Amino acid sequence: RCFGTKCAGCAQGISPSDLVRRARSKVFHLNCFTCMMCNKQLSTGEELYIIDENNANVSDKETGSNENDDQNLGAKRRGPRTTIKAKQLETLKAAFAATPKPTRHIREQLA
Repeated sequence: RCFGTKCAGCAQGISPSDLVRRARSKVFHLNCFTCMMCNKQLSTGEELYIIDENNANVSDKETGSNENDDQNLGAKRRGPRTTIKAKQLETLKAAFAATPKPTRHIREQLA
C-alpha cells in the first residue's frame, strides 16, 4: 500500500483489520511496539519514553489498548503545550480569585 497509515516501527502499511498500539501520534503493529534498547515487547500500562522528531525525550504512560485503526480516524490532533510565565500565572490567579467564573469578555481580555 502506498497510502494510509504506516507502522512507526517497521514502516509497513497497517491494514484496517490489524491490531495496533498507539503512542502519541505514532501507530505500531503489536509486534513492532518494542523497546529500542532491549527489544522487549511493551504492553498496555507500561511507562515509556518517546523520542520525538526534535529529539526531546518525553515521558508518557502508555494508556492505549489493542485498537483497530478505523476506530481512531476521527481522533483530535493536539497542538504544542502552552507555557505560562510567572507573571501571567499571577494575573490569572488574581482574576480567578476575584471572579471564579469570569465572563467571556474577561476571558478574552486575559487571553
